[in-house]
Amino acid sequence: MSKKPGAKFKVTLGASTVVGMGSVQLNGIAIEQLETTAFGDEWKQFIMGMKDGGELNFSGFFDPDDSTGQEVLRVANLNATDITNLRVYYDQTSYYELCQTTGYFSPTLTSNQKTQKSYLNITSWDVNADKSSVSTSSFKAKISGCFVRV
Repeated sequence: MSKKPGAKFKVTLGASTVVGMGSVQLNGIAIEQLETTAFGDEWKQFIMGMKDGGELNFSGFFDPDDSTGQEVLRVANLNATDITNLRVYYDQTSYYELCQTTGYFSPTLTSNQKTQKSYLNITSWDVNADKSSVSTSSFKAKISGCFVRV
């Protein structure tokens, strides 16, 4: 089994590393469970529903001068702008990114739905400071579509 040290992780926007990040949490795909139980059944029954791409949370040291990383994410949060070029690296060459192809979507979708691409929205941005520590910045994002491993 391959193990990956957390110190090798990084978050990027395009070619730029988001400066200061030191914690990443990718809450993966969840599938709705739709109850189909009828009167007289002794056990609840379920079928699979729609997939939810999950959430991405990351945090680290606050750096307001990171104009190609933290500031872009802050402005995306402020303006409710979609992000499509974020990657989470877990070693030098391997990463997760937002799916920009249709290969991960169901073949039963309509042609209009098959052209949909994945994106994420920065749903919150926080800065935390304490007089006896270094200030931190944290981002929470909702994934529309899915993250894929490259």
